[in-house]
Amino acid sequence: MITPETLKEVILRQRKIFLDTKKAISREILFGKKFQKIISLREIVIITGIRRSGKSYLMRLIWKKIAKESKMPETNFLYFNFEDENLLRFDVSDFEVLLECYFEILEPNRNKKIYLFFDEIQNIGGWEKFANRLREDRRYKVFITSSNATLLSSEIGTSLTGRNCPISLFPLSFREFCGFKLKRMLDNRDLYETETKIKFKKIFRDYLENGGFPEIVIRNFRPLLQEYLKNIIYRDIVLRYKIKNETNLREISAFIISNIGVSLSLEKISRMTKVKNLMSVKNYLSHLKNSFLFYSVAKFSYSLKDQIYNPDKIYVIDSGMYNEIAFLSSPNFGRILENIVFLELKRRGKDVYYYREKNECDFVIRENNSINTVIQVTKNLNLQNENREIMGLVEAMNKFELKEGLILTEDQEEERKIKGKSIKLVPLWKWLIEEK
Repeated sequence: MITPETLKEVILRQRKIFLDTKKAISREILFGKKFQKIISLREIVIITGIRRSGKSYLMRLIWKKIAKESKMPETNFLYFNFEDENLLRFDVSDFEVLLECYFEILEPNRNKKIYLFFDEIQNIGGWEKFANRLREDRRYKVFITSSNATLLSSEIGTSLTGRNCPISLFPLSFREFCGFKLKRMLDNRDLYETETKIKFKKIFRDYLENGGFPEIVIRNFRPLLQEYLKNIIYRDIVLRYKIKNETNLREISAFIISNIGVSLSLEKISRMTKVKNLMSVKNYLSHLKNSFLFYSVAKFSYSLKDQIYNPDKIYVIDSGMYNEIAFLSSPNFGRILENIVFLELKRRGKDVYYYREKNECDFVIRENNSINTVIQVTKNLNLQNENREIMGLVEAMNKFELKEGLILTEDQEEERKIKGKSIKLVPLWKWLIEEK
């Protein structure tokens, strides 16, 4: 139990912080038709993503947008962050008291909808029943954030199945990064203006180097990512799962960050680190994925058994994280490009695999149970790698009976015809900016 006086103090202090949007970077999700529909539905909006990706700021921008467009009174929202150090004794019985304190000190207009924004609510056992009760009351619209993917599985699987609208938030996309650097929204006309194209190329180098974590972008200080990683590992994994050997977990995370875009079996990870127990390796990987630090990509096969027995490729959440953490004499530029392409495909909601038979194709995209897009990624196409890259793409095109394939490079743009197939080379910065 926690005292009403403490709750009131926390509400007012956090509210002041929440209303400050001076450092908030605009996110494109706010302007899509899907988002407008989500706002109008009764369902709970659940925003998930890695720590420091901007989930709290997104909620601030959501309220700002709602208040402006619907002319909502400033009292008609409650923001509450459950990671506040003053809430260590908060339990499920305090939820009702929290609402009572909100109504008492802010006196919202009860004839209008009330918006409730809850940060990291999964820290409180039994939260989902409270959230579902609010959802059933049409006076409320509920928004929730979480830095752990289990929020969308165990807890939601019980009380909130079919009653939530999930939003996955990543660090800034390249479009959002450019919007911040240029201080304006982008449109496709920018791709045809020479002066702007030159700016895009320069900004792209910055994006490759430092990534898209909002605070890193604002402060231009990439070493802060070291602290991010420590915080993610300790708060989202060590504490949550009661991990005893934090050193092994850190070693595995550093090894994976250093090997993005590489097929990594449990045996290989075990062999290359000090963690010899394969079950421990498997559990550590699961925890790291649940914290959104890594994503895995399976080999495409019509055989589920073949998918299971072939190692996944692993990609990290942010290119800046790779550049700051990886143990390498020099960064692998091609791998960074590949990682960025994967993250953009995930942002676009694509079902992503890699293809490998005689040759390899970096990404094949499945839609409606068939492969409709194949993508190869390389820094540039040259005499040394041309045969390998094109053969991998063409083999995948033949396998899935596709007439077109895509090669994303740093700055090459052309179209080639090979045995009746059309292969487009497109600069990655341009592909990232084009609206889809």
